[in-house]
Amino acid sequence: MKSVVSLCLVVALGMHCGKKKLETPEQALAAAQEAYLKRDAKAFVAVLSKETLSEIEDKVEQMRQMFGSTPENPQAAQAFEHMAKQMGLPVSKLKELTIEDFIGYMMKSEGATGSETTLFPKEMLPPAKVVRRLEKGNKATLYFAEDEKLSFIKTDAGWRVHLDADSVTAKTLPGQNKEEQE
Repeated sequence: MKSVVSLCLVVALGMHCGKKKLETPEQALAAAQEAYLKRDAKAFVAVLSKETLSEIEDKVEQMRQMFGSTPENPQAAQAFEHMAKQMGLPVSKLKELTIEDFIGYMMKSEGATGSETTLFPKEMLPPAKVVRRLEKGNKATLYFAEDEKLSFIKTDAGWRVHLDADSVTAKTLPGQNKEEQE
């Protein structure tokens, strides 16, 4: 009986230790880059700050509401159909869209088209060169070439990437015209 309990404790400790705490903003950046390059939405979402997730959730909720009421705009309906197809979901399931689904869609879409990234500017993808680092308390900013910067927030679980949800979602909302996107 003791050996069974001991084995369970070892397994539990091993599982807990398996998730590495991101001790620096650079480690958080590396985790986000790896997740992005592997198109691993779950891993990417895991490295985002609670604030970023909350902001993206608000945007995704707006999209769910748009999907929930069948768009009268034929271009929007076509965009929703395209988005659902890329996600591997029926259009009816878009009203249950999750942040992970949305991030995965963005990653897949950007990977397929080779377009400019919205999650990370190209200057932040490997081999990204950090030209300056600013850390104050539980916040940090890494600066890259081309005046690009990325913010981080320190949590009990380690450093997390803080993205501007508006810039993440603005270029990707179906049914928007160019004036609305800019």
